[in-house]
Amino acid sequence: MEEEKSFAGRIYKLVEQYAKTSLEIYKLKAIDLFAGFFATLVTGIVIWLIFLMLLLFLSIGAAFYLGHLLNAYHHGFFIVAGFYLLMGIVIYIYRAKCLKEVFNNLIIKMIFKDKEE
Repeated sequence: MEEEKSFAGRIYKLVEQYAKTSLEIYKLKAIDLFAGFFATLVTGIVIWLIFLMLLLFLSIGAAFYLGHLLNAYHHGFFIVAGFYLLMGIVIYIYRAKCLKEVFNNLIIKMIFKDKEE
């Protein structure tokens, strides 16, 4: 009888240790997933900020150049603004197809990256 209690006690301790270890593994996987997502997010934000600064200065340069050609700087700025308005309308019309699919696929790839490795 004592041997059965000892065996049951050992099994209980092993199962408890297994559960704690499994929980720790899941915590570490969640931390790794969050850290990867956060690093990707910060990197993406930095790249977009650099790109936006480049776009801003190119737009100002294009506006001044067009304004110089038209002998009226405000016309150059209106032309550049019209171009961005046109681009905004096109993106708004196709937002579901272009942007939604891209971001959905990006998030799904980030979540399931462990299964690919």
